[in-house]
Amino acid sequence: MAEGVASERRIDVATDRSDDGQIEVTVADSGPGIRAEHRARLFDSFFTTKQNGMGLGLSIARSIVEAHGGRIQAENGAEGGAVFRFSIPAKATGGARESVRMT
Repeated sequence: MAEGVASERRIDVATDRSDDGQIEVTVADSGPGIRAEHRARLFDSFFTTKQNGMGLGLSIARSIVEAHGGRIQAENGAEGGAVFRFSIPAKATGGARESVRMT
């Protein structure tokens, strides 16, 4: 999106709760989208399309989402741009800790 005209850059974020108890987050932008040759490696560590990128952002995002029992995916939007979606369970799983206040 950095190459686009500043006044035309757009990021939309939407949240929803699915019928199966998942919290769903969608982030869509108005950039050029995801090139076909990059799709398979998009979430790989150290893969980047940016000249000064480190290639860790999406890999870390995937690790966090999966550590919480969720899924993350990316695709091109129907009207252009990239669309990233992730979902995580709305309820904590067995390994979650609860805070207890001692008085």
